[in-house]
Amino acid sequence: MSRLFLYLLIAYVIYSLLKPYIVSRKIKSRGPQQPAGDEEEMVFDPQCQSYLPKKDAISRGDKFFCSEECAKLYLSR
Repeated sequence: MSRLFLYLLIAYVIYSLLKPYIVSRKIKSRGPQQPAGDEEEMVFDPQCQSYLPKKDAISRGDKFFCSEECAKLYLSR
């Protein structure tokens, strides 16, 4: 019975030592990570000539602006 315990202990120690190597190989073999799908839609501000996340933009008709000031300047033309 003590031999069985000793063999199990040796097997566990070997497994514990090799586990980080095995896990790192699995991660590397997966290839490049795909985006998580949480990209934000970007919109163009015609006044500033820049892009910004749609959730942060101010919408005026079919145009998007980064601030009220940009919207006022652009729409006053």
